[in-house]
Amino acid sequence: MRVGAHRLDTLWVSQLAVQEPSGVMAVAMLQQQGTMWEVTVWELEVGAAMREMAKMVEGEESNL
Repeated sequence: MRVGAHRLDTLWVSQLAVQEPSGVMAVAMLQQQGTMWEVTVWELEVGAAMREMAKMVEGEESNL
């Protein structure tokens, strides 16, 4: 019985050891997704600013 319990303990410890890197990977992936979202938002803001500047330049050119 002790051998069986020891084997279960060993299995449990090894399962925890395997799950830990998976958790770290999941956290890293979530951080990466967050960063990608921030970059997307920044790209949208830059695009909007560039369109606004293009409108201003077009308006200045038409005044010449």
